[in-house]
This record gives sequence, structure tokens and C-alpha cells, in this order.
Amino acid sequence: MKHVQHSVRLPLALDKALRQAAQSRQTTTYALLQQCVRAGMASLSGEQATPQLTTEIAQEIDAISARLAHVERLTERTLFVACAAYVFARAAAGSRTDETTLTAEINAAFARQLNHAGEI
Repeated sequence: MKHVQHSVRLPLALDKALRQAAQSRQTTTYALLQQCVRAGMASLSGEQATPQLTTEIAQEIDAISARLAHVERLTERTLFVACAAYVFARAAAGSRTDETTLTAEINAAFARQLNHAGEI
């Protein structure tokens, strides 16, 4: 492959950022500048310059999504248990000990708490 040389003038702030980025990546400023030009040309032509980075980001988003779904299930279960404890404590204080009534009150308390949380 034949290379062509170009002179590039950069503003001082951009040169400083390029040097810092090259140093953090342990490469030369010229090598990083070539990568920047390639990435810029790829973005202008609509190509995807870093498919590996996109894949890694998608995998991380999937992992976060799975964790979030698990946290939502745990939170909902915790709220249900708290409502059940509340209703059983109320039942212990009064004369209403019918299981059907308690279950209905648990579900009603749970629905109220979800409503207060803005879920319904």
C-alpha cells in the first residue's frame, strides 16, 4: 500500500487532547491521528468504525437490563411481603381471621402501594 503524506494543522486544544489520548492509549500521536482520520472517514461514509465497541456496549446493556428486571421482581416481592405482614398484623389485632378476607386485604394493600408508587 502506498502512503500519501498530508500536513494537518490542529488548534492547540485539539492537539493537547490528541496527545493526552495517545499517551493514555500508549501509542504515538501520529498513529492516533491516523485512527481518528479513518474513524472520521468511516463515519462520513456511513460505515461503522468500531463494531467491537458496539457489541460490547450491547452486551453491557443486556446485562444491565437483566439485572434491572431482577431488581424489579425483588422490589415487587418485597412490597407484597410488607403488605402481607401489615394485613396479618391488623388481623392479629382484630377479630377478622378469615383467610379469604386476609388474602383480599393483602391484595388490596398491595394494589394501593403500587398505585402510590405510580405503577398502576
